[in-house]
Amino acid sequence: MKISIPTRSGQEGILEYADRLSELYATTYDAEKRKKMGQVFTPGGVSRFMANLFEIRHDTIRILDPGAGTGVLTAAFCERILNINKIVNLTMDVYEGDSNVLPFLKMVLESCKMELERMGHKVEYNIYNQDFILDNVMYFKKSGLLWNVKNRILYDFIISNPPYYKLNKDSPQSIAMAELISGQPNIYILFMALSASMAKPDGEMVFITPRSFCSGLYYKKFRKWFLNNVQITDIHIFESRTEIFDKDEVLQENIIIKANNTNDIGKSRCEKLSISTSKNKDFNELKRLEVLRSDIICNKNGELFIRIPALPIDVDILHAIDKLPNTLKDLGLRISTGPVVPFRARQYLLPELTEKPNSVPLLWMHNMQDMEVAWHLKRNKKESAIQVCGKTTQLLLPVNNYVLLKRFTSKEQKRRLHASVLLESEFPYETVGIENHVNYIHKSRGNLSIHETYGIAAILNTTIVDNFFRSLNGNTQVNATDIRSLPFPTIEDVRKIGKLVYESKTYQNGHDLDNIVAAVIGIDAEIIENLNNGGTN
Repeated sequence: MKISIPTRSGQEGILEYADRLSELYATTYDAEKRKKMGQVFTPGGVSRFMANLFEIRHDTIRILDPGAGTGVLTAAFCERILNINKIVNLTMDVYEGDSNVLPFLKMVLESCKMELERMGHKVEYNIYNQDFILDNVMYFKKSGLLWNVKNRILYDFIISNPPYYKLNKDSPQSIAMAELISGQPNIYILFMALSASMAKPDGEMVFITPRSFCSGLYYKKFRKWFLNNVQITDIHIFESRTEIFDKDEVLQENIIIKANNTNDIGKSRCEKLSISTSKNKDFNELKRLEVLRSDIICNKNGELFIRIPALPIDVDILHAIDKLPNTLKDLGLRISTGPVVPFRARQYLLPELTEKPNSVPLLWMHNMQDMEVAWHLKRNKKESAIQVCGKTTQLLLPVNNYVLLKRFTSKEQKRRLHASVLLESEFPYETVGIENHVNYIHKSRGNLSIHETYGIAAILNTTIVDNFFRSLNGNTQVNATDIRSLPFPTIEDVRKIGKLVYESKTYQNGHDLDNIVAAVIGIDAEIIENLNNGGTN
């Protein structure tokens, strides 16, 4: 498809022009094809915010945009140059793998060049229609034919909205950067790591990416590499998950991060970093919070996580929960994923419980109602039973006392953690099926007591722990890895909490449980009060 690309009007700014071409391209070319390429264009306002994070000190500048699209991020940087009070010598290197977008990109960069040169700046640009990863992997490996060439290019600034899509482990890109891969790789982390490898020793980089790399098993190796090679100085989060990329379905919570290349042993790390929050891409009611690096970069049990508190109350809660002495493993507990994957076990699933063939309840997320399991509840024509036979032996669990935890929440839900109690004494079957979207917590040896079961569920259902978890996890999936890292009190305190909850019948989620749990584990009542007031005190 070939379309006529409009030129920039006389009164139109270069960023406004780039933004207009992004919208034209997005509405003209097939959305499914763009989705497969992970192509989501950055809105102009977001691009401007990202460009304004850079500290421009030099008058000779080289900038890299490794997934340029129509060039809106580069245009935002050029707009920034137009607003500083000095003349610069600017070189722009941009990579774009989609040949269809190249004419749009060239029009934008030509407009940037003309406007900057009109103001006295010296400008050149290079467009590379190549695979960014494969074309530059020698920077990451620090080896290859070009690595020892003295005039290899390093960058003062890198600005990037990398593509987002899952890679096959056997893809050339995954193989090229295999040391970062754990489980199912996603191309955006490879862009981030390679970009960081191409920055000058004092180079700055700004990315807008999903928040998923901050936690979880799949990003474990990347986090370790990234945090050893760059220093994050700024993080921006959006309160709205849906208003950043207008017409694209973006399930992940997106963040903007600024980082400096610290691949210099002699360079000291700042003790604090800045976290900002806005409701949407217009950056209205911008809030800022300065926090200790040690509160954000968390190293527990050999695992590195990036936590993002948005308010002072979030930091208070991090401090309070961090003091708890144990994890599930320390308490002799395990978290596992429900073994019944419906599409694999389809022939054994039944709409109703039957005696012939013998069947037992199949528990889904909708069976978890507050802290109780409503095993008889039906929803959306989902099968409510699973057949008991030799083929399902490995899929069924012996009925014990379990804490069930939803693995997913919808984007609209405020809470991340939803735990329910399955009691052996109240379940009239010897085995049970647990569907794959439900995690269950159980004892490594033996069976949880009733008070232990209620204690664990109550802790997970508090607003305090949900707040702590949301600082750690920014997507709709509740990873077992993240739950394994959660701090827990002593088993004695777990039992005390469980006894109080069980005897008082306080089964609702949220603030009622906060008071019980906080009193037992010693969290300051002022923190609870502040949390109940929305963290405004």
